[in-house]
Amino acid sequence: MKGRFARRVALIPWLVGLVACGGSRPANEPLPVAAARPGELPVKAFAALPLIEDLTLSPSGDYLAFIQNTDGHSALVTQNRSGGDSRVVITSDNQKYHIRGFTWVNNQRLLVRMWYPDRVSDLKFTQTRLFAINRDGGELKSDLVRFQDPVFGGRRHIPQFQDAYALIPGDERHILLMLDERQQGAPDVYRLDVYSGERETVAGNPGYVRRWLADLQGHVRVGLGLVGGSTERIVYRSAAGGDWQTLFEHDAVKEDGMQPLGFDADPDILYLRGPHQGRSAIFRMHLSAPKSAPELVYADPRYDVTGGLMYSSAGNRVLGVHYRAATAKSVFWDEDARLAQAKIDQALPDRDNAVISSAGNQVIVLSSGPSHAPAYYWLNMHNNQMGRLIDSYPLLANQTLAASEIVHFKARDGLELEGYLTKPRQAGATAGPAVVFPHGGPWSRDSHGFNPWTQFLADRGWTVLQLNFRGSAGYGNDFETAGFRRWGLEMQDDITDGVRWLTEQKLVDPAKVCIVGASYGGYAALMGAIKTPELYRCAVSLAPVTDLRRLLDEWGDMRWQDHRLRAEMAEKTLGHWWSDRARLKDTSPVEQAARLHTPLLLAHGVGDWTVNVGHSRDMADALASAGFKDVRYVEMEDADHYLTREEDRLRFFGEMDAFLRRFR
Repeated sequence: MKGRFARRVALIPWLVGLVACGGSRPANEPLPVAAARPGELPVKAFAALPLIEDLTLSPSGDYLAFIQNTDGHSALVTQNRSGGDSRVVITSDNQKYHIRGFTWVNNQRLLVRMWYPDRVSDLKFTQTRLFAINRDGGELKSDLVRFQDPVFGGRRHIPQFQDAYALIPGDERHILLMLDERQQGAPDVYRLDVYSGERETVAGNPGYVRRWLADLQGHVRVGLGLVGGSTERIVYRSAAGGDWQTLFEHDAVKEDGMQPLGFDADPDILYLRGPHQGRSAIFRMHLSAPKSAPELVYADPRYDVTGGLMYSSAGNRVLGVHYRAATAKSVFWDEDARLAQAKIDQALPDRDNAVISSAGNQVIVLSSGPSHAPAYYWLNMHNNQMGRLIDSYPLLANQTLAASEIVHFKARDGLELEGYLTKPRQAGATAGPAVVFPHGGPWSRDSHGFNPWTQFLADRGWTVLQLNFRGSAGYGNDFETAGFRRWGLEMQDDITDGVRWLTEQKLVDPAKVCIVGASYGGYAALMGAIKTPELYRCAVSLAPVTDLRRLLDEWGDMRWQDHRLRAEMAEKTLGHWWSDRARLKDTSPVEQAARLHTPLLLAHGVGDWTVNVGHSRDMADALASAGFKDVRYVEMEDADHYLTREEDRLRFFGEMDAFLRRFR
């Protein structure tokens, strides 16, 4: 294959060393990238896309496939286990489309998921497509999911998402494909031939199911959907087929209900996630006894158990669950799997070691930690040997990264908060500059793991506080709902209390504190500079929400299929557009621009279909109207919300680096 990847494929050598396993006009011209000072690493070390992603074994374990990112381009690469016979299967310049992921169907055939941004009028969204190709690049089937032409010139709905599928154990030619060709938003399930593209219906949609679940024998058994706008219904049927019966039903706006996770080896056993003593826990039940109460399998007394099930290498039984507590945590109810994980953790201590792919005795482990950039390891369970394959961030591979610790303190009203404190390697005896780094969401959370943003800031000499303020996910229902309708209020006060805790502990110089965030974190950065300007010397805001009433309108847009549920959830979490208008105005940065006097870097991608760039454009205009000049507004023409493209990451990190140097 011609092109850069034919010459620059990162061949993975056979194990490297064995160890015993135990406002104004947007500034579209970038600033010159600041030269790294002695002891600092280049911006690219942190802002580049991971060199390797999704490294996966073929079913036999004889071949590897992975996504390689080089100079902003991406490629799906395959090779044999010893690093030879390397093939570049598909490439992308990450402009019009992206390689979203892939799956081995058999030892020769791969399914490749592609996605690309699209829009209708001012509504931005993502389209996906599914390709099939052999590991050597042959027999490409780019029209794997085909649609019949409408009869007599009528219009037919073309599904937006065409890559939702499941493997069929023991079947090397077919998959189960979820596709809403017949009724928009209500996919049927088809048995799809990955070579010819021929398909047949195996489960018709009753009219409301949005997501399907098959058992480990390949039978579609469970469906989850919405009826009446906001009522979530789970239906099931026997392995032999038959009519769909209601298993659970609840109001998705008013309460948390059971969520199906997956089947065990016994097709009668279904695992679910559901509420238990105010937190999410893992349950199981027998579908042959649908009226019986689900049995509690595992609950954490402090954290929601929100991770996924872990399966055996053959994919034929459940081993346990992996989730985020204070750190990443794996809980096994299979003793052999628990002992194997203990050996891996002994060989690679103080890290999150996740088995991401396995075939027989061959295992791929992805290992990372707060001070360890992700690296892939190969484990041979037969001879109990492990070796390092390749690093995701090669420029960080042999570097000593900043240490991080878990911290706890109480907010002003007594609520206990958890966060993560990262101190720069070169920190002196005296308190230095600090960045408060609130996460996005806001119904998300930070975790104690590798974060290139945090390590970049620490490399530049900043102490970094990541705080899970009220409203963050993962700490139970009461903690999360404490943030409902409290944007800019108690949620912001928690961040303020974090700054004051840093000062009281004499961990930072109070005259050198900045606030940096993206998405909701970008909103919090703006509100922090507006509400408590005395705390912050500067602020950086990427892709922020700036107008809460506008956000309410966007969430309830009639063009979304689930607009009614979205609108009700928006009102529950943010408030009512009219009756809460005074509060929404007081806590919208665009309405409070005249109060902002803190030097600001504001940036947004025009291709952002999560938070519309209009939020930042309006904020920049409002600041200009208020006469505020110490702001740099940067628009990145093709950047999305997550800075998926490497050039956009490099651009923003370079801008942030140059801006923050003024205040250190």
